[in-house]
Amino acid sequence: MTDQNQPRPLPAPGSQELQGLVPDVETRAVYQVLYESREAPLGMGEIRNRVELLTGKANLQTDRRLRSLRTYFDVPATPVAGKSNGFAYPLLGWKPDADERTARKAIRAADRALTLHAYGYRCAACGRSPKEDGVKLVIDHKVPLDLGGTNDPENLQPLCVEDNHAKQALFADHEENAGALRGAMGLPEVHLRIGELLKALAGQPVPKELIVLVAREENHGDPTRRLRELRSLGWKIAFSKRKDGRRVRSFYSLEHWESWPAGGPQAAVVRLERARKRAQRRRDD
Repeated sequence: MTDQNQPRPLPAPGSQELQGLVPDVETRAVYQVLYESREAPLGMGEIRNRVELLTGKANLQTDRRLRSLRTYFDVPATPVAGKSNGFAYPLLGWKPDADERTARKAIRAADRALTLHAYGYRCAACGRSPKEDGVKLVIDHKVPLDLGGTNDPENLQPLCVEDNHAKQALFADHEENAGALRGAMGLPEVHLRIGELLKALAGQPVPKELIVLVAREENHGDPTRRLRELRSLGWKIAFSKRKDGRRVRSFYSLEHWESWPAGGPQAAVVRLERARKRAQRRRDD
């Protein structure tokens, strides 16, 4: 008789069970590395190196493949003591609802073509095109699948390989905040998305580029304007800068927030702007 209290055994690398769940060889290689390092979990850099040795290929988007394994398996980002921004990735076991999950479906060819046409065959981030700039475009999920996104056309955009890799790296750097990102990115209004992210990370400096991703506004939108609008609703958001190599990065930290107004923040911001314009006209008269 099987002991119901015993954890479900993980599939061995190369097993038929794993092949049925994970169809591509590269993702199975990531699983093998995680499986073999269960006693001493590795960081993302070492995982990439070992996967490259197994497959003989580099630049396999290892972080994305690791996230896809989370469809079925519990692989948290665990902070490494004494190492700034250092995380290890232990393979702990099956997810409780693994049997209810389905493998991610590929984007339909028709939706790929429609997405490229809708954006004029240009990168949604930098505007470059294959014809004029020689870049390669890939279809990106605005909200990643593992953060609740879908293959619906409105969640798709073309990115050049460079910007796509930069986005992947940014999400990989914030694996520990996956819950906060998942909770914020699916909300219907930009102020809600930015505000709920800041609330989930209250007191922590949140990089501007992460706020841009969560905002999900075409052509990057203007996150500084949205932050000003949140401040007009009574929020206190501190601004700071840090030097990161040759770059200077901007960060925002939430110090105080107010409850969301009735009707939503966008409507409240519109009302405040109309009141400001009326007051300005009275002063000018």
